[in-house]
Amino acid sequence: MPKLQHLTFPAALSLALGESGLSRDDVGNAMGWSVSKTSRVFNAEDNYFPSIPSIPQLCVVLRNDILLDWLRVNTRELRKGRHDLFPPLSTLEVLQLLSQIGEEMGAVNAEVNKALEGDNQIQKHETPKIVKKAYAVLARYQELIIAMHAVQEEN
Repeated sequence: MPKLQHLTFPAALSLALGESGLSRDDVGNAMGWSVSKTSRVFNAEDNYFPSIPSIPQLCVVLRNDILLDWLRVNTRELRKGRHDLFPPLSTLEVLQLLSQIGEEMGAVNAEVNKALEGDNQIQKHETPKIVKKAYAVLARYQELIIAMHAVQEEN
């Protein structure tokens, strides 16, 4: 599979369609699109794309996550080049950020331990809070990574 960061969205859509083994019409019908909309969505020369809310359903119809992967990879690549989103951190600020990440990770750990109390299992209703805290930690790590890229490029 080609590196997704080197593809345009229409090329990624074409790849996803090819991998699915379905025809454009099959996909359009499954998505409930008109013939005209289907033609426009799959026409690489037309600057017309599926709506963002329809992407998950489109991935289900295509039976692959190529479009989601394309979004993820290209977002990551964009972040690498956007150090202006987070100004360079001083050594003290890096240490403070690491300390904060450690505290937040501790909060995730505490939430998991709390969920395990009594029955040694995490119940379905307990997962949203754990996942939310874990995503917060990942976002903080992303801040750290972006800051480190900025330092790397400065030197």
